[in-house]
Amino acid sequence: MKHLHILALALAFTQTSWAQTNQELVLDGGFEVYVAPQGGGGNNDEEGSAPSFDPYLKPQYWYFNSSLSRERTKTAHSGNFSIRVYPNGGSFIARDKDFNTHYIPVQSGAEYELTYWYQGTVTKPNILVYIDWYKGEKLVKKDERKAQKDLAKDFSNTWKKKTLTFKAPAGVESAALGFYIQSVYEDAEAGRYILIDDISMVKTKDGEVLHKPEPPANVRATPQQREMELSWNAVADADASYQVYINGNLVATTKSTKFVATALEPGRAYTFNVKTIKGDVASDASTTVSQTTMPLNFGVDEEDRIPYLYLVREQGTTPRTLPLYYHDLANPNAIIRYWVDGEAFTPTDNTITFSSKGEHTLRIEIEETATRKWEIQYKLNVD
Repeated sequence: MKHLHILALALAFTQTSWAQTNQELVLDGGFEVYVAPQGGGGNNDEEGSAPSFDPYLKPQYWYFNSSLSRERTKTAHSGNFSIRVYPNGGSFIARDKDFNTHYIPVQSGAEYELTYWYQGTVTKPNILVYIDWYKGEKLVKKDERKAQKDLAKDFSNTWKKKTLTFKAPAGVESAALGFYIQSVYEDAEAGRYILIDDISMVKTKDGEVLHKPEPPANVRATPQQREMELSWNAVADADASYQVYINGNLVATTKSTKFVATALEPGRAYTFNVKTIKGDVASDASTTVSQTTMPLNFGVDEEDRIPYLYLVREQGTTPRTLPLYYHDLANPNAIIRYWVDGEAFTPTDNTITFSSKGEHTLRIEIEETATRKWEIQYKLNVD
């Protein structure tokens, strides 16, 4: 007997990142729940015996490609309904109430059993099953079962069960389940069909339980006007990398324990945290640090405002590779030109690397607008 536990299952998905062994993962695999037609009206009358029975109602938890002819029918393996499809080519895919298709939580490396029941009048093997494996929103692998042994065959008016086994790739977090009905001309022309019911997917074997690395400690944020200098304590694992997040968004992955966040706005508050990465496994986020960038020292149109490179130290000392970070630059998209020792110079990655230590000259032309222009010259002593 078919039982519906859709609400309980949906709630369970929100409470765990992957299901327990033998827990049902497919919402409404028996095609029992349909989108109510506008204006109401019953739909439980016997098939063909009352005008209120609508075979073309849309299953709520399945999306059918427009090219695939389908209808619901009361010839069910269990419960009230199954789905009838025709071999004219097209697919259908599981979805949740919010129309997400890769809603199925999975465990990296675990094994899953996919089963469904079928009958019909077609004469050729059919029903190609596929699973798309995801990490976040990224498709990691498309697992299609195209071999003849993986297709449904020997169709008749007796229900038969098909079983397929899948293994989740390393690092994946969710899956999308789909079915492709292959186009078979002679079957389609003759009006032959396939009935499908009681689709099920359960985990049958646990995968590798991946242990999360420790998050970085002591994250610090030192503000400038358009940059934020971040640093944190290294974790014990020398092979670890770090992901840097600004306002919850991933901005960089680095092996270093220092990072300069750029392209920020003066006088604005930001949040920062860092995760440790070991292989495909991320730690929990570090403690979030909130910090506000420094404001401009002068108003945009004040005559005393002159943009300058704040990493040029007193007496013009500077590192051999000089990041071009400014204070009092009101327009981050200003046109800026550089000359090193009288030669025009194009920075690389917003830095200038001097050819040698010792004395050098650096001339800069800055044009924020037609009326806000500066020419600045530094006499530098390169470390």
